[in-house]
Amino acid sequence: MKDKLERLIVMGTSDQYSNGIYEARKDYQKIAGEIYEDDKSYESQMALFLEWYVFDRVDIDTDRTIIETIINESRDSWPLHLLQIYEGFATNIYGLFGIKKIRSDSITVINLFDNKKYEVVEPDGKLLFSKYDLFEGRLVPYENSYHFTGSFCFHPEKAGKFIKQQIEEVSVNQLAYKKDLKKMKSQLDDEIISLNKTEIKIDKLKSKLEKSNSENKISKIKMEMAGFEAKKSDFEAKVSHMEKLINSFVHEKIIREGRAAHTLLAQKLSYMHLIWERSRQIDLNDIYRN
Repeated sequence: MKDKLERLIVMGTSDQYSNGIYEARKDYQKIAGEIYEDDKSYESQMALFLEWYVFDRVDIDTDRTIIETIINESRDSWPLHLLQIYEGFATNIYGLFGIKKIRSDSITVINLFDNKKYEVVEPDGKLLFSKYDLFEGRLVPYENSYHFTGSFCFHPEKAGKFIKQQIEEVSVNQLAYKKDLKKMKSQLDDEIISLNKTEIKIDKLKSKLEKSNSENKISKIKMEMAGFEAKKSDFEAKVSHMEKLINSFVHEKIIREGRAAHTLLAQKLSYMHLIWERSRQIDLNDIYRN
């Protein structure tokens, strides 16, 4: 997994895809802070930036991330198994995680953005993590298991309360969007039910038509069928329209906007971590605050 991830990062930052990496780094450091080579967390912070550039930064012109562009351009040239691996990487889970359990070869974590638990393959779990760790990280699926990419930003335990409050604040819009999505799906279900009922009526009329010998009855049945066929077309158009609306809503509001809000918060917290790392004499509460 690590080799394939490294290959992806190298590809994503190659000349072919790195036209905007300089501006991207400036944008990133406006929020996450400028890092220097003598910072203790320099390597991990750089790795987090490169992952953000490849996995999260959306190109305005294409509405795609780098990994999505790479997959799209390589779809016809890569072997199927490799394509499936990178398509899995594209569904990565980025978040602020808390440790729930540490075992000899795996850990259980909870993503504080949505309170979902994940079992993660981690042979070095007991060396890397402690019971109360709270950290920025990224999970990727690989061979039917979740793995961390290995790039982390660990936050002090005492900042946990502040961080959880911040997560609640950025989650407000997502909760509202999820309620809207539930309503839209309910409307779609209603349209599908109406469509199914109409199709049943059409099938019954077809059966009647096959059994009828009277020209008068046949004429009436055909007229009735024409009415239901028109309703069917109307319901099909509504169902198609609702499905497109839902797909667009999920893509724009749930996925893109939600991920952007989570990323922004994580980057702000990363900057606070940098200040804390550099200035041990400053009280923690004077760093992790609005």
